[in-house]
Amino acid sequence: MKQAVTNSLFKLTAITSLVWISSMDVYAAEVSSGAIEGADLKAAVRYRHMNGNGNGMPRVLLGKIPLPSAGLTNVRWGSSNHIKYSFDAGTGNLATVIKTPSGTVSTSKNVGELGELNYILLNVQRNGHPPRPDIVNEISLENVKLNGEPLSNNKFQGIASGASWSVTGENLTESFEVEGDIVLVGQQPGSDNNHVQINVGYVDQTGPKIDQIGINPNPAILNGSTTLRATVSDADTGNSNIISAEYSLNDSGSWALMTAQDGNYDNSIEEVIAELPATQLGANKVCMRGTDDKGNITTPPTCSTFMVTYQFEGFNEPVTAGLVNSAKAAQTVPVKWRLTDANGLPIEDSVSFAGFYSYPIECGNSEHSPHDVVEEYGSGNSGLIYKGDGQWQYNWKTPKNYKDTCRAMYVEFNSGTISPIVVFDFK
Repeated sequence: MKQAVTNSLFKLTAITSLVWISSMDVYAAEVSSGAIEGADLKAAVRYRHMNGNGNGMPRVLLGKIPLPSAGLTNVRWGSSNHIKYSFDAGTGNLATVIKTPSGTVSTSKNVGELGELNYILLNVQRNGHPPRPDIVNEISLENVKLNGEPLSNNKFQGIASGASWSVTGENLTESFEVEGDIVLVGQQPGSDNNHVQINVGYVDQTGPKIDQIGINPNPAILNGSTTLRATVSDADTGNSNIISAEYSLNDSGSWALMTAQDGNYDNSIEEVIAELPATQLGANKVCMRGTDDKGNITTPPTCSTFMVTYQFEGFNEPVTAGLVNSAKAAQTVPVKWRLTDANGLPIEDSVSFAGFYSYPIECGNSEHSPHDVVEEYGSGNSGLIYKGDGQWQYNWKTPKNYKDTCRAMYVEFNSGTISPIVVFDFK
């Protein structure tokens, strides 16, 4: 709901008049000029042929869109009539009540389920002929309320080409009630030249959801790529068709298109795919957004992360991954490995090495998790050695107190990832 500004009084400019409204007035949802493109209108009422001074009878048309060609109820219009248009989802009934100087007229129509409703469109149509200076001809819908609360415009005035106003953001699915005064000034034409029509429907104003994000491989190898997959769905946010999906890397501000896996964007649920470049070492942030055919975009974007690291080609002798390695405590163990990028180019910068670590484990127990992790140190000044072509060696000086214990060892890289874990049994 919208609370008026706190000034004691303020001036509100209506379509053709100025009115003073107290700061205590509370309004229903915002009113905007014109119809909303893409809105799905589902039902309406039209109050037509206002004074009945032409051929035929003044009518009230009520029902689903499109409205029936024949009127449902005859009404003799006066200069001002109070109208009330309502819907009850429990009964499926549309109803309208008109209070005239000569009495009250009501009619209803069972339309069953209308589905989701969040949109009211007010149309006020004045005689389309050029106005004559000797004829006063005005039509307006005034003092309009939605579910008992006034709309922020005081007066909805018809013009020669017709005028319309949109109200969105209200949950009208279960029921709604729109009421106001049809005010007629001067001579009114016959037929359907002057009328007020109130429409109800649904407008999708919510962007699609991004679900089931998958990034594989993760971690990706430096200077290679990884595949991003996700589901873009508008099924629960308007059920409009998806027309595109995009991704953005590392808050770059630029967006790249993704591909629909079935080849076409033509459904409210789309499986999408893209190849992501793996050029930034470490943690990478990827954000996704989808757009539906009403122009709604996922807000905020949905984000995930993936790692980019080096190609680790395994430990070389005398260390064997996947087996229990035997070593003597207090001796130096040469731990060797090779690093490349995705194209096989060697990693030669020592900054790639971030540390050498181990932690105690129970001998003979294959199930273990890191705890009491300590950083290990090399032997003298020859801890880390680069041997060319991406080959690295770390001379691990094992302490005496490792005797008769088992430990798990790993190398940490500056990408934030670690090598495979290797088990040692110290004698």
